[in-house]
Amino acid sequence: MLKLPGGFGSSGKRYIVGFDLSDVSCGISYCSDRGDIRTVSLVAGSEEYVIPVALSKRHGAGQWFFGKEAFTSSDAGESILVTGLYSKALTGEDTQIDGLVYGADSLLTLYLKRAFGLLQNVGSSDRMEAVMFTLPEVTDRAMELIKECLKSLHIKTDKVFFLSHSESFFYYVSNQGEDRMHLNPILFTVDDKYITQTKLPLNRRTTPQVVYAENSYFELPAGRGALPDELDNLLLKAAQGGREFGQEYSYYLVGEDFAEEAISNSLKFMCSRGKVYGGTNLFSKGAVYALLEKLKTPGEPSPYIFLGEDKLSANIGMNILSQGSDVYYALLDAGTCWYEAEAELEFYISGGNDITLTLSSIIGGGNSDVIITLEGYEGELTRMKLTATMSGPGQLSIVIEDKGLGAFTQTKARKWEEEIKLP
Repeated sequence: MLKLPGGFGSSGKRYIVGFDLSDVSCGISYCSDRGDIRTVSLVAGSEEYVIPVALSKRHGAGQWFFGKEAFTSSDAGESILVTGLYSKALTGEDTQIDGLVYGADSLLTLYLKRAFGLLQNVGSSDRMEAVMFTLPEVTDRAMELIKECLKSLHIKTDKVFFLSHSESFFYYVSNQGEDRMHLNPILFTVDDKYITQTKLPLNRRTTPQVVYAENSYFELPAGRGALPDELDNLLLKAAQGGREFGQEYSYYLVGEDFAEEAISNSLKFMCSRGKVYGGTNLFSKGAVYALLEKLKTPGEPSPYIFLGEDKLSANIGMNILSQGSDVYYALLDAGTCWYEAEAELEFYISGGNDITLTLSSIIGGGNSDVIITLEGYEGELTRMKLTATMSGPGQLSIVIEDKGLGAFTQTKARKWEEEIKLP
């Protein structure tokens, strides 16, 4: 039984959601007062977790079909099929149907409305405590797009978060028991062009132990239409490469493409090297685990810290004088996603015009200093406000504003901006 954070679910009505979204399919898992994680199935009592990202519009009518029904009605000649909803919305590619143009954003909004409607048996939307979207890749555009869609759906929670599929994989594995992280977990997924392999190498010499994500891509000869033998041969090649003698592995096969009868040779090899896990709801469940971690009351630290490509790999802070003592003030912590990184600090300054930030790497160890020079500041006593954000992976943005001393000294409204490339 999971221990839910902060009294969450105590009313028996609130719940949190992990929403896996790609251009091909979506999956929805949730956690309510029961304390376990469940996944929405399209058929009650079954494990039909994959929801195709597709809509279709009935000819000459305003009726829309969703998910698998979109394909069924289109195959029957009753409607016009629209796929690739997510990528079209990202690029702003509109769709023309029956002589009318439908905006890419509006079609994705309609799809998300139908998808969230599958949670009606769990609880009304105003009972949704938080939602974590897990995407193949988290970008500014993707976050902006999904948040705009949610506004139209009147989703009332302001706790909307994002993480990559790689990080969702990490959260899933790290919550299956400590031994799973030490069994060299390897994930395989399939999209329209590639089999993607994701490894989670573990650095046991650090505290907490640092987990990385390493992705490799294996191109399918005919894309998603590859024959079963071609899929099996390519998966076998991917599984055989990069393994070390004497190591035990745990393999995770995510997606309907990896049917047992289609990949018999690959399964035989992987079973001889370790354990094999299959399923279709790993990412959505991993998103729920990540959300539980984010919402929990601070306490015992996690034994692991995940460092994907979108993560800050160093602690960032500065030394300040507090109550007569020199103390370190933490601004940003290693492991923070660049798109969630934000910190503010107000302090008094006089004398020199340099401000020093300290970067403490958790990968190679050791500290380094970044010196910001306040050009035009002449050393008078004043109050400064420092804001730290990240404009992209490895790109730190610092803004320092002169706030003055209120009634004693009028501010000169000076501002300094610095872009710092992190190592």
